Amino acid sequence: MSAREATRRPRVAVVGPFSGPRAAWGELLSSAVDAVRRAPVEWRFFDDQGDAEQGDVRAREVVADGGFAAVVGHFNSLGARGALPVYQEHRLPVLLPLATAPGLLDGSDGLALRLCSDDAGQAAAVVAACREQGQEHLDVVHDGTGYGLRLAGLLREAAEPELSVGVHAQWPATPATAVALCGVHHGAAALLRNRTTPAPGQWVVATDDCDIPEFAELAGAAVEGVRVARLAGGPAARVVAACAALAGALGKHPERRAERLAETVRGELAWALDARGEPVKGSPRAGWEVLPVAVPPPPQGPFDVAVVGGGVVGRATAAEVAERGRSVMLLDGGGDAASTVSGALVRAYEADAAERARAIRSFRLLWGSEERAAAHGFRRTGALVLFGPGGRTAATEGAAELVAAGLAAEVLDIDDVTRRWPLIEGEGLEGAVWEPGGGYAVAAVALAAMTDRARRAGAHIVDGHAVRTLACDAGSGVVLDGRLHAEAVVLAAGCGTPELLGEHWPAGHTARTKRIQYAIFERPSGTEGEPFPVLVDLTTGMWARPDGLDAVLAGFPVEEWNVPPTADTALTSAQIGLLRERVGPRLPFLTAARALTGVRGRDLFVSPAALLGPVPGLARTVVAAGWSGSGFKSAPAGGGGGGRDGDRVGDRCRPDPGSHGPGRHGQ
Repeated sequence: MSAREATRRPRVAVVGPFSGPRAAWGELLSSAVDAVRRAPVEWRFFDDQGDAEQGDVRAREVVADGGFAAVVGHFNSLGARGALPVYQEHRLPVLLPLATAPGLLDGSDGLALRLCSDDAGQAAAVVAACREQGQEHLDVVHDGTGYGLRLAGLLREAAEPELSVGVHAQWPATPATAVALCGVHHGAAALLRNRTTPAPGQWVVATDDCDIPEFAELAGAAVEGVRVARLAGGPAARVVAACAALAGALGKHPERRAERLAETVRGELAWALDARGEPVKGSPRAGWEVLPVAVPPPPQGPFDVAVVGGGVVGRATAAEVAERGRSVMLLDGGGDAASTVSGALVRAYEADAAERARAIRSFRLLWGSEERAAAHGFRRTGALVLFGPGGRTAATEGAAELVAAGLAAEVLDIDDVTRRWPLIEGEGLEGAVWEPGGGYAVAAVALAAMTDRARRAGAHIVDGHAVRTLACDAGSGVVLDGRLHAEAVVLAAGCGTPELLGEHWPAGHTARTKRIQYAIFERPSGTEGEPFPVLVDLTTGMWARPDGLDAVLAGFPVEEWNVPPTADTALTSAQIGLLRERVGPRLPFLTAARALTGVRGRDLFVSPAALLGPVPGLARTVVAAGWSGSGFKSAPAGGGGGGRDGDRVGDRCRPDPGSHGPGRHGQ
């Protein structure tokens, strides 16, 4: 990238604690920016050390620069409260992924958008969890910080009069059987280490600043049995959602600023926000969950299972296997995995019966749950699968399976389709399967949420390690790269899978890399009919979905094979022209719509069908490869969550050498 190109990129200021005692939280911001690194946006980091005064200094540096389009941060609520008026004066939109103080957006004029529920909801969640344990008294212990004192007050307010509450500046000599720790994670860890011997059945919960691996490391053995209040889905996914929303908005509309940019960013988010920029709430505890503290596993092996590949299938599998109580190592080679450039369409209807079964189970496990799906960046737009003459019988049977599974679905005549969605041209079609519950996920957010689930279940995650070799060893299971040991291995390495398997690649199956390519176009304003849905055309192979408020993402099968392992966001005019030519007959408005941006990547296609099962001739090794086009909608089930025996990666990942047969492929 030339210096001239860099100056044309919109710039975003990222403000957070990149040094000091709360630097572990700043790592979430750094990782989130890395997750959207392909976006044509320049990110600049400002270190406020998690300190309110430093936050004010950094805010004034940002506005003095005069060249930033928006801000992500501040992490610290006190710092954010002081900085927001500074940004508001200069009409800078601010995304707050983790600042949870109540009333933070008062007077922000809609330019500040908060992606998390506030601490009143956290207090309600802690009190509800305490009541569920049958507790009648709650001792609240704080670390003396402003954050700790504020939460202690909110807990007292939420608990009384149903529970009696005692508030303490140190661990009480005779604490109640229910204790809440309020403070920054290192202060709460110190309180926990200094506590008296726990009473039998004592229930301890720490507040959300402790939802980070460093808390468990600092607390040591004292963390055993402790719970933590945390944002639903984990904080990492919220930070990635903020960066992805800005990357999406500025990638398509680099010229937008102030209120126009804030409104565009709203359209990129999975969470509905009210006029002030706060998440629309349901119950008082909405957006929060109380779970056991995640204790990082020892980094050394051997492990029960090594999962090779950090795409959606690998991450879902690592989470599932770890949740079954096995020690798991997830090896993410980084780079441009197909999942990171996926359109991430999610629907339950598939023409193939086995794929449809996995997709239905995935809806039961994840995509059908409003809060869990939103935490994975899911936008519920509805989904249409278009079919041609002679396709009604199969469509009717498939839709009936969805309905029998509790999912809404119906078969529409093509006249109904074009009436309800006038942007769709129905020539050559007979009808469509309509799923109101379908939609799409923001890939980066879904991957972050799945990583959080795997980490919480105890998986050891190794970033940046691309496995080159694997071999069976009679004494230690499978050896990766000559030094990493596991009892069993799951290969979900996408395009790298054939090279890793080498001579053990299953006979009768061929594998080639194929181009993934799509573009994002402006959608006509003032269009009549229902909101644009996820769209798949079985007659042409084209697909499309909304992208934010005013754009449509569209692609078609590109007959470009054996492509190199690269991804970029630059499509040539010829590539855009070919896309208009192929997709235009179904979506005529695209022939004249302005192209905003595009993506080129690659994926692995396996013929005659995708692989899922043990590798013949290579004991203790399971392969999941060639799921192109179905990873996001099927991975939650394919990784092991429920359903028929033998149709899940997790079910096949058994260390018992006697459990490895020839396996079934192409399910």
